[in-house]
Amino acid sequence: MRSILHILGAVCTSATLLLTSMPLGTSGAEAEPKLLALAFDDGPNTTTTNEVLDLLAQYDAKASFFVIGTNINEESAKSIKRAYDMGMEIDNHSKTHTSMMNMTPEEMLEEIGYVDEQVEAITGEKTKFFRPPFIGVSQSMYDTIDLPFVCGADMQDYMAQVDTAQRVENILNAAQDGTIYLMHDAAGNDQTVEALRIALPQLIEEGYEFVTISELFERQGETPQRGILYSSVTKYPCKGYTLRETLSSGTVDKLALDMAALQALGDSYAIEMEYTSTSGYPPVIALQRWSSEPSLWHAVQPGYSNGSKAVFLPSDILSAFATLGVDYGDLDGMTLSAYGGEITLTDIRLLVKEDAQPPTGDVNADGTFDLRDVVLLQKWTAAVPGTVLADGPSGDLHADGRLDVRDLCLMKRALLQQSE
Repeated sequence: MRSILHILGAVCTSATLLLTSMPLGTSGAEAEPKLLALAFDDGPNTTTTNEVLDLLAQYDAKASFFVIGTNINEESAKSIKRAYDMGMEIDNHSKTHTSMMNMTPEEMLEEIGYVDEQVEAITGEKTKFFRPPFIGVSQSMYDTIDLPFVCGADMQDYMAQVDTAQRVENILNAAQDGTIYLMHDAAGNDQTVEALRIALPQLIEEGYEFVTISELFERQGETPQRGILYSSVTKYPCKGYTLRETLSSGTVDKLALDMAALQALGDSYAIEMEYTSTSGYPPVIALQRWSSEPSLWHAVQPGYSNGSKAVFLPSDILSAFATLGVDYGDLDGMTLSAYGGEITLTDIRLLVKEDAQPPTGDVNADGTFDLRDVVLLQKWTAAVPGTVLADGPSGDLHADGRLDVRDLCLMKRALLQQSE
């Protein structure tokens, strides 16, 4: 079996083979679009800001622009007005783009109020969200600034050494339903414009829709809260789950997880908890290896967090495994802990899906996951005529709503482990 799987697995490292990638759920009602919030810092200006707006108009996409007060002048104000009239959201990135962590409350209010006054004079509305300069936050800032705080997936497009190709890769890799992007429309940032020109049509082809941050919260059914630094806004994923076990009912700052129990549950569980965080970041699951080289510490972000509740799904962990090239057996521990600052975890629960699910990877729907499923998905991704999947969603091991080579690679890995 191993030799056959190695032959099938060659596609996982091939750089030239072109494979089919199709969205799931094409039968019946149309699948609900996945939402992304593009958010740009350090404008406005009369060059790059307008080039970004031209692209957004071309693809009927919405975005949010976090503007710096001292960049607003008579000419750049026209770019703000154009963006607002196009349905974009104008948000607050401070007056001077100076770290605000050690400012007095009066200084903070001046930084925020100046931008609000300028934006309101241009659009008739004040800003709705705040992205702190350098993503530096403090409790005093949370207490003083009466706006929700936004971070986002950092595209590193403020660094000249991150070229257009890497920016495209960063944009595509960060795409998940609910992602907020941290990008820059600073004057002269041409590589980001080119990266967007390449990435936008690809993401639209994958079923993503681009919305403002306000619309993202509204459509995901969440209300922005104070004292939280948001990087994504996702829908609560555990409707239809029941309690299997309370892992901790008291208050803890970290908790070791039973890796064997999670592995046995496959993709049918969720780990849910309440939390408070001094940093604004949600808890993470730390993947750890200390007994062999190379050592490992990797933070897995929760698939859902709303500032007080976080949920980790198997897909969050499996995606990290695929990126790192590891599995449960390669680790010494998995621990719930803080990503930064201090965190308090309470009422940590292991949930399971109410209804029995078909075996993961059982794309031929015969009740088992075996080599026949891998062969079938190989043929399907290679667009072999007449190939039909009886249960496509069970093959979506990458959990991104599509079937492609990444799922095939994960299926091959799972079958190898099953045979050992």
